[in-house]
Parts: sequence; structure tokens; C-alpha cells
Amino acid sequence: MLPEQADILWTFVTIIFTLFSLFVFANVIQHCRSREGTNTVLWGSVFGAGFIVNLMMTNHMFDLNQQEQLGFISNQVLAVFLTLLIWGLFFKSENIESQSPPLIRAAFFYSTISILLAGYTNWLPQQRSDPPPKPQAIDASSLTMDIYVGMGETIVFGKERVAGSKAIGKGQCPLCHTFDAGDNIGRCPNLFGVEERSHTRIKEDRYLNDPIKIGEKDGATGIIKGKPDQVPEEYRRADASELTGEDYLRESLMCPSCYVVKGYGKAGDTKSPMPVINKPPISLGPVEFNAVMAWLQAKDTPGDFANVTIPLPTGEAPKKEEEEEGDAPVFVTGAEPIDEMINTLGCPLCHTIPGIEGAVGELGPKLHEKINAPNRIKDPNYKGKAKTGRDYVRESILNPNAYIVFNEAEGEPYPEGVMPADFANKISVSGLDKLVDFISNTQPEG
Repeated sequence: MLPEQADILWTFVTIIFTLFSLFVFANVIQHCRSREGTNTVLWGSVFGAGFIVNLMMTNHMFDLNQQEQLGFISNQVLAVFLTLLIWGLFFKSENIESQSPPLIRAAFFYSTISILLAGYTNWLPQQRSDPPPKPQAIDASSLTMDIYVGMGETIVFGKERVAGSKAIGKGQCPLCHTFDAGDNIGRCPNLFGVEERSHTRIKEDRYLNDPIKIGEKDGATGIIKGKPDQVPEEYRRADASELTGEDYLRESLMCPSCYVVKGYGKAGDTKSPMPVINKPPISLGPVEFNAVMAWLQAKDTPGDFANVTIPLPTGEAPKKEEEEEGDAPVFVTGAEPIDEMINTLGCPLCHTIPGIEGAVGELGPKLHEKINAPNRIKDPNYKGKAKTGRDYVRESILNPNAYIVFNEAEGEPYPEGVMPADFANKISVSGLDKLVDFISNTQPEG
């Protein structure tokens, strides 16, 4: 929704309602004057008051934005239906039902259709389409460690981090991790104390040998475990001759399955469900990647950066859009290729999606919806409103908690509330249709 914009359709409907109440008032007065014994004052006062109420409501509607209009219109709808009811009672009490104009029925039909149409159009997702702000470079010489660590926090949580809310930035980390002492209810390990653990973990026998040994290559990412000097050059630290805690953190982000914390992996803790954050769909660049690393090293000692081993960027200064990209609103227009749409929305973080390269997430159900969707709406536990597989896919995107899929492998439902419920604000109408069309036809490969 556009909070400062009035809705044209609602504005049109409220004007029609007022004109309708004026017509009713004039019609009643005409009948009263043409019949002897009719209480013109009573009926005129009743329908005159109805017109004044509708006029005041219309005037008030012009002062409301779109969201407020959506809530207020129900009051005027009630006023109009009361006007129709009392109008009918007027003809009934005067024994002139045969003289009631067809407009009563036509107005009732028109009001019903208008309300349904207006409700449908406002239910469809809408989004501001303002152009993005023009990127502005900042001077590298003015970049302090405090600013750099803050940049990493923004990437993790977004710019607006409100206490008690689940703030999620470009890095998507809070979808699975927790960060405060004693908070171990996340789907992945608590990252409190991770900087301290990074130095001891590289000495543990389990790190040295499981699920792959030091010096072996991870097939999924191509990263060689425990060899910081062989990390891709753009992400490699300057002096990478010796394995350090920083290298463990870097490796955890680039090769999550090189070491899996006990109890948080798949296939006997040999495979991590965490995505590679320097590849799609997250795709952190080197500056963003290192900023997150710096934040992880400093987050448990606010204001003290003694543990931070990540150097400040040198050479080309990081651009402002890199600093704030974690907070930039995600929006898909529908003109993008389907794989780009899906990666932008972050679907591969949690889902395995046939036909989308790199979409092998396991935090949520596999999207084999050509087969699954029709079966799920037949499930006795399904409480949604979809009647077809395509409707189910749309409902699952816009209202993911309408039906929680059962995880057969774990013997329990997938956790509720993990999938964001704000996709209506991230995708256009045509983009949603395109996404629904694609997901509705996904099925197991082969």
C-alpha cells in the first residue's frame, strides 16, 4: 500500500454513495408531497439525516490515505444499507411497494459489486515504484571501524532494528541464528561468543576431521578446508599463511558444510542448511562480507574493537549503496528473468526449487508444487481458502502461515513464522502472477 495516497476507486464509491442518499431523500419527499396523510416531516427528517451523514463521511474520506479509507469505508457501507432498508420500509408502510423504483434493486446490486471489486483491487499487492536513490561514494579516509562494524550490523539486521521485533537485513542471518546469551531457540547455532569460539574451534579434533578433513575440498563450494591462502582472492585476507579464528569465521560463511555444529546439520551433521552468503541469493560482495565479519568479531564488546582483525577497506572506497544495501527495500517488478526474481526475493535460502541454479535450501519444504499443491488443499488439516493448486501457491506466498507443511524427514511441521509474511510489499501484481505460474509447475527433476 502507498500510505500517503488516496485510493481512486474508494473515492469514487463514497461520492456515489452520497449522491445516492441525496436521490433517496428527494424521492421520498416527492412521494410524501403527492400523498395525503403522509408524515413528510418524519420521513424527510430521517432521509435528510441519512444524506447529511453520508455527506460528512464523504468529506472525511477525502482526508484519509488509502489504508485508512479501506478501514473507514465499512461505516459508509453500513449507512447506505440502512438507507436502502429504511427506504424499503417507507414504501411498505405507505402501501406503495409497486411504486418503488427499480433503482432500489439496481443500487443494491451496484453497491455490492463496487464493494467486492474495491476489496479485490486493494487486496492485490501494491508497491511504491520510486526510482532508487542515486548512489554516492564516501571518502575511504573518513571510514572508521565503528562505521564499518555498523555497516555489517545493517547488512545483518537492516537499518531499522527495533527491540523485540525480528529485523532481517540483506544477510538474512536472523532467519535462523540468534545472537544473545542463552537464546538457543534458533534453527542454527547462537552466535553469541562466536569470536571467542573461533580461536578454539580450529583446534578441535572434530573441526580437523569432520565432515571433511583439513586440506580436502568441499564439492559444493570448491573451498579447501583450513587453507586460507587458497580462498578466492577477492575474499582472501592479506597474510593468510596461518589458520586463525578469522579464517574459521570466513570459512563458515563461504563453506557452511566445511564444519557443521553438532545438532544443527542434515545427514548426521555432515551437511549445513545455511546458504553460502557470497553467492546467490544473498551475494555479499567483498566489502559487505568483511563488514559482517568485523561485526561478528566486535558485536559482543560494543564500542571495543580490539578483537577485530578485519582491516578497513583500502583503495576504492565502498559506495553508499553497499553500506545501506541491507536496508534497501526489495522489490520485483516481474520484468526480470524468473531466476533473478526468485534470487532477489531470497527463496533459495530455505527452499529447493527445480530449475533454479543454486536453489537447494533445506530450511523449508521443497517446492514441487505441481504435485504437492493439489494434494495439500485436500489435507484435512488445511484451513486455507485455495481451491486450486495455483491458488494454493499464491496463498502460500502472500499468507505463508495459512498452512504449515509437515516435515516428513523430521517428523514434525516446519516452524511457523520463519517465512516472511510481507511478500505482498516486495512484488508487483504481474511479478506475482509470473512467480505463481512458475512455482505452480515445479516438480521433482526427472
